[in-house]
Amino acid sequence: MNLIAHATDGSDEARAALDLAIELCKETGASLAVISVKPPLHAGKGISLPISEVEEPQGVEHIAAASADVARAAGLKVEVHTPHGDPATEIAAIADGLGADLLVVGSRGFGAVHGALVGSVSRALMKRSKVPVTVVTERARSHA
Repeated sequence: MNLIAHATDGSDEARAALDLAIELCKETGASLAVISVKPPLHAGKGISLPISEVEEPQGVEHIAAASADVARAAGLKVEVHTPHGDPATEIAAIADGLGADLLVVGSRGFGAVHGALVGSVSRALMKRSKVPVTVVTERARSHA
């Protein structure tokens, strides 16, 4: 492996995925690409306040930098990407464009019903990504 991509939204599950990505990079000698995507603002009435850090001004830059710092502290070569747009579309495009060998993401594990209602980036990536996707779930974290 030459390059592993890791997508993060700053959640605990994303941190668990980062830990796995770092471990895999160290085992294979791969470098790491950290991706954090600012989702589009949804049109609506009035002003909408950010509900998570990825929606805040400079939020994705902060999240990506924090993950990159952790990976660099582990001795990895890291590159950072912070696009704006649909998270699954942007993550899949960047991982493919970089020629990543693997994409590692976290999942909050809300399930099929919740994912169908509000969307699931990890589920969309498994369908859209040309790069193999490893999803780290809360269940996997608690058994580690």
